[in-house]
Amino acid sequence: MGFSITKLFYSVFPSPIGLMYAAATDHGVCRLTYDVSDEAFETDLMNRYGRPAEYASSSPLLQSLENQMTQYFMGGLTRFDIPLDFLEGTPFYHRVWRAQQKIPFGQVCSYKWVAEQVGKPRAARAVGQANRRSCISILVPCHRVISHSGHLGGFGDRPDVKAFLLDHEGAKYIGGK
Repeated sequence: MGFSITKLFYSVFPSPIGLMYAAATDHGVCRLTYDVSDEAFETDLMNRYGRPAEYASSSPLLQSLENQMTQYFMGGLTRFDIPLDFLEGTPFYHRVWRAQQKIPFGQVCSYKWVAEQVGKPRAARAVGQANRRSCISILVPCHRVISHSGHLGGFGDRPDVKAFLLDHEGAKYIGGK
């Protein structure tokens, strides 16, 4: 696996897009997803990181994450300050995810723009691949990356969630509210 995790813990909390499942190490959030079962999430963590995660809803980091996500969905937070721990992905993916964290709330940009930001102007498709591999939904705002034509583009198997998040943020895109 190439990494050593000393501690892995997780929590679950409600959101407008369904239950959010978050996992973290002592260094930051390493996984944030939605629309899975408890069992599927625990199995996913074991498969990804080779160890069971401890349920820890009282973790200060995960409590802060839940509070910030609640504020985000209520419209009172536009920038997260939660530490992240990129345990997966290539150095290129990490550059893509860090570049996407700089996209402001309510703004969208193209896959090509992200590729240019990471010094690979011809790598728009690779940016899309990095988005598909992102393990930290919303905090790494892949939903803010759309096609050059202004259409949504991909978002795993849940384009409805991408549209919901962009509409929530008031972003402009073809087909949006």
